[in-house]
Amino acid sequence: NGHLKIIVRKQKKENREYTSARLLSKNKAEFKYGRIEARAKIPASVGTWPAIWMLGNNIDKTGWPACGEIDIMEHRGMELNKVFGTLHYPGHSGGNANGKTMIIPTATTAFHNYAVEWSATELKFYIDDVLYHTVVNSDSVPFNHPFFILLNVAIGGDFGGKVDPLFSMDAMEIDYIRVFSN
Repeated sequence: NGHLKIIVRKQKKENREYTSARLLSKNKAEFKYGRIEARAKIPASVGTWPAIWMLGNNIDKTGWPACGEIDIMEHRGMELNKVFGTLHYPGHSGGNANGKTMIIPTATTAFHNYAVEWSATELKFYIDDVLYHTVVNSDSVPFNHPFFILLNVAIGGDFGGKVDPLFSMDAMEIDYIRVFSN
């Protein structure tokens, strides 16, 4: 129905228990500043970890977290409808990242707009045009060079948590991604 579906399934492949996909714009479309917005409906299954995010295009040279990471939207199936907007960079990565959350009661049953407005002076995170997190940008953080976009649904792991033993399939649906560059 005109939506991109990133489907995660319980099926064995190459010594793995699950299959999914990760799409990225690396070396195809990279952006420095602007508004990046995605309209999505996210999976509800316990153990799923959908994300709409960005990495610095210098990751191959500097590594992570020195390249910077902008998580426009992350969700953990074990905390239904709690959406994360987060920045990762040196001194603020993993469990010490710079982020906030917002509860969206229909995150897994309806489409919502997830966005970041990114400039040389700040990064602002929005859900359905409601601002819920602002971070000052400066030369001391790695958010002043081009980034590329990633879309994926992971399962399990440190953030996704333990997978429901009855899990069989779920999906993140993307209606669109728009980039408004300055």
